[in-house]
Amino acid sequence: MLLIAFAMLSTCLHAAPPVAREGPRPESTGHAVTEATKQQQQPVMQRPTASLEQARQRTEAPPSGQTRATSSEQRTPEEPSPSNAVASPAEQQPTEAPATTPPPEASGKQRSTVVRGTRPAQSASEVTLGRDILDTAPRMNATDVLRVVPGLVASQHSGEGKAQQLFLRGFDALHGQDVELNVGGLPVNEVSHIHALGYADTNFIIPELVQSLEVTEGSYRAFQGDFAVAGTVRMDLGAREKGVEFAGTLGQFNQRRLVVTVRPGDDPGTFAAAELGESDGFGPQRGYGRATLLAQANLDLGHGLSARILGGSYVTRFDSPGVVREDDLEAGRRTFYSGSFPRQGGTVSRHQLLIGVDLPREGTARTRLEAFGILSDLRLRNNFTGYRVDDRGDGLEQTNDGSTLGLRAEHRRQVTLFDRPVALELGLGGRRDGIHQTQRRYRETDGTFFADEVDADLTQTDVWGYAEARLPLGRWAFRLGGRADALGVEVFDALAFRDPRYYDGQGYSRSAFGVHWGAKAGVEYALTDTWALFASYGDGFRSPQARSLAEGEQAPFVNVHGAELGTRKEGERLSFQASVFGSQVADDFFFDHTVGTTVFTGETLRTGISAALQARPLEGVTAALSATVANATVTKTDAKLPYFAPLVARADVGWDKPLPGIDSVLSLGTGLTLIGPRPLPYDEYSHTVFLADVQAALRRGALALRLDVKNLLNTRWRDGEFVYSSRFDPTSQPSLVPARHFTAGSPRVASLTLEVHL
Repeated sequence: MLLIAFAMLSTCLHAAPPVAREGPRPESTGHAVTEATKQQQQPVMQRPTASLEQARQRTEAPPSGQTRATSSEQRTPEEPSPSNAVASPAEQQPTEAPATTPPPEASGKQRSTVVRGTRPAQSASEVTLGRDILDTAPRMNATDVLRVVPGLVASQHSGEGKAQQLFLRGFDALHGQDVELNVGGLPVNEVSHIHALGYADTNFIIPELVQSLEVTEGSYRAFQGDFAVAGTVRMDLGAREKGVEFAGTLGQFNQRRLVVTVRPGDDPGTFAAAELGESDGFGPQRGYGRATLLAQANLDLGHGLSARILGGSYVTRFDSPGVVREDDLEAGRRTFYSGSFPRQGGTVSRHQLLIGVDLPREGTARTRLEAFGILSDLRLRNNFTGYRVDDRGDGLEQTNDGSTLGLRAEHRRQVTLFDRPVALELGLGGRRDGIHQTQRRYRETDGTFFADEVDADLTQTDVWGYAEARLPLGRWAFRLGGRADALGVEVFDALAFRDPRYYDGQGYSRSAFGVHWGAKAGVEYALTDTWALFASYGDGFRSPQARSLAEGEQAPFVNVHGAELGTRKEGERLSFQASVFGSQVADDFFFDHTVGTTVFTGETLRTGISAALQARPLEGVTAALSATVANATVTKTDAKLPYFAPLVARADVGWDKPLPGIDSVLSLGTGLTLIGPRPLPYDEYSHTVFLADVQAALRRGALALRLDVKNLLNTRWRDGEFVYSSRFDPTSQPSLVPARHFTAGSPRVASLTLEVHL
């Protein structure tokens, strides 16, 4: 009854109203991603490498998260031609447009539009951020891309090659355990990882290829799977311009970067790109080198059959500075940017392939089949406590070699119920992960190993199915769905029972199995054609670390029950979303740096409010603003959970100005980040962080020159702050008294990029 009362308090709007068929129309957030050729009258905005004609037409581009497509491209065969009358948003049914190339215009000019359908937004917290927003501020790596997500904090405190630590909606997601990440259909989160649950290393992403971010905060949609506790972020890939593009970057601290992109045709989804980058870093033990290859092809196989192939390889080696004790900094024993131990850092590689097929459409029915495979490995060395545990050093080397095979099928169609159209989505899938992982202690003096702690082989299989239906009734619309995930694990622990005093052998095998059932629901109500209220509910989950399971144990999932009330409004010049949310997590846990292990907290509660806005208030101006206020407590004691981010605000603003006198385009942009004090253990709080990044670019014809400055104000900021006991001087007396530690954020870094478009 509580859920019913909650759901009836408010409702939501989805889909913009259809308009007359004779011209392009704006589509609602999440309907499609389009890329137009220069012959189109409303090109998709591109910063900062837009042509002069594109910049002149910017004011007619659709709002962020919206796209333009002809009505004939968007309608299904059974969908009637729209009339001048405007239907209520709740009555409109989402359609997925196939990739298509319209016939030439009567004037003889070619009009080529590639449309890739995406799920329509059905809650206020769903938003699509297009390339116009992504190009407003410097985006040199995956961390820069993730920071544009409303309410998300991405911390890169252990070197350029380690997965970012993520914070969203009151969750300290560590390296991905509470945020589901997906790139071009490929899952990023790794199950039962040695370093952190859901380990999500996005450093293989080439920022220039991210065409849009599809953000679904909360756990309210049936397609959201493992680790979608605080939300899901999906990245759609595409090349900006037809032809060949070279981008070379030189920057401070010996930064060197080269990106080559090839897009052979009008379809932005068919491309090949390579990135080479290296730097000495802004302080000791911060150097890195990496190489990435990503390629994708959209293929028309004829007879209504189409395919997509995405593949890539990535390799990096990086150093890690470790942490600095605050008392060492105050005493002058260390500097702000000091490194702790020289052996920290690691290597990573990732190789991936996805093959997808869209079957011929039958009426409103659309079916997509996808198969994917991923090979990944990690070797990581860290020492955050010095010599607190052992006089030889507390350094840990962790390795994780994983292989992933998966299949996925999605089917969408429109059916009739009580003489009303119902949008139905069904999904089935399976994923098998094979993992070998080790953890060993090494001496700080020479790097040799003196203790083996983990040596295990894991097999983890997840099989899932889900269904979701949306029924419009006048201005009302009702959404109901469900999802089931079956998890089976097998573990071989090579080091179990190895103490010769008690056992005459060693090694132990075990297996476990469990099922998670989740309900999804939503109620929508259209106030006007572009403004609505909504209520959403969803059950999410996080799979366990396989090594923690006992023989025959029913695999325990961390369950989350989330609810949200909100509103959203779509418009040509202004779109915004706002919501009040809450998430209850049963049997929660967090990683405590004090003891270096996982601490179980029992039931926890996250609550908060969030708002996001995308606007084009003036000619050539693009802006995206967002703010999230959250709280996270242990239900039993009402104590605050450590490390979560109570306040996150972000502003991305860009301005394009055509300069006809020199036949050029001037682009200016900034990205501003504010992170409020985060609670730390022992009733302490972190420092407030405010960062300002700026960029300026000038494009003339095939050449563009761009200046990027990150941390313009040269703020001394702490990327990560922790409270735990440590001993970095081996001659000092051991102590368990907790002390504050931090990892330094980047100082002001300037770089210059030359782009050549052929």
